[in-house]
Amino acid sequence: MKNKVIETLRDSKNVAIYIHINVDCDAMGSALAMREVLMQLGKQADIYVNSEFPTSFKVFGDISFVNQKLCKGRYDLVVCLDTATEGRIGKYKYTYKNATKNTLLIDHHYLSSGNFCNLNYVLHSSSTCEILFDLFSSMKIKFTKLICKYLLTGIITDTGKFMHSLSSNTFRIAGILLKFGEFNIEEITDPLMNSMKIEVFEHMKLAYNKMELYAENKFALIMFSREDFLKTGATMEELDVFPDIPLQLESVQFAILASEDDKGYFRVSLRSKGNISAKAVAELFGGGGHFNASGCKIFGEYEEVKNQLVDGTLQTLGWKNE
Repeated sequence: MKNKVIETLRDSKNVAIYIHINVDCDAMGSALAMREVLMQLGKQADIYVNSEFPTSFKVFGDISFVNQKLCKGRYDLVVCLDTATEGRIGKYKYTYKNATKNTLLIDHHYLSSGNFCNLNYVLHSSSTCEILFDLFSSMKIKFTKLICKYLLTGIITDTGKFMHSLSSNTFRIAGILLKFGEFNIEEITDPLMNSMKIEVFEHMKLAYNKMELYAENKFALIMFSREDFLKTGATMEELDVFPDIPLQLESVQFAILASEDDKGYFRVSLRSKGNISAKAVAELFGGGGHFNASGCKIFGEYEEVKNQLVDGTLQTLGWKNE
């Protein structure tokens, strides 16, 4: 399969790269690295994503070319990255099929992948960036500083700063990327973790105040209404570290962050420790993701959604709220 993927990439000329909505650093890092490799091979490539960009994306530098068609001519290959299902492409799901019938999926959501492309390269891995490192190594491309930074950023973030969904191979790859890239790790960690805006800090204080505990303090829930965002000035895209806040508590094994957008939907992020499945709860509401880090969307009024999340979590995990 790997050889077929490499052959498909090498035979292309103009490539459209699509990544998932509510974009994260693994998706964007994968797309940027793939674009760099394709250009190194003499191809043209454009990136499309139906999402706002979080503040942390400053780690990638200037990405103003994203969502612009710069390729000259018609696409002869579509590459979907880090996208488990066709619906996760968002508004572009209606256009990517029209680009070309030659489609390739590279993803690490092994248990929930929809395998919706003509060629599906889906492996169990910490991140899509980790899969791409192995693929690019087999292609014998030059690992430039940019490619290394893009891939390492995706690996660091999708493992929760090396706290879940990883293996010894993940650490091996991270070391190689740091060596090949010849840069200081602070070039990634500072913009990712040490650049919080005052609006986000105010929202974080609100998060601690709004946290509710259930099931003998094993389950924590934080919910934000649309009014909360208007009050602090923070945006949903800037809350990437918030789902992990409750897990700092020793007793908390499962945490939910639910944020209401301007369309009446609640964007829900679920996190867990050890053998507690965040994915199982997310799937209850039509979502999915990793075992310890998943997500979904729920439509409804604030209290209605809150009750659904609490009741569904307790039932799925077999916990009682006494």
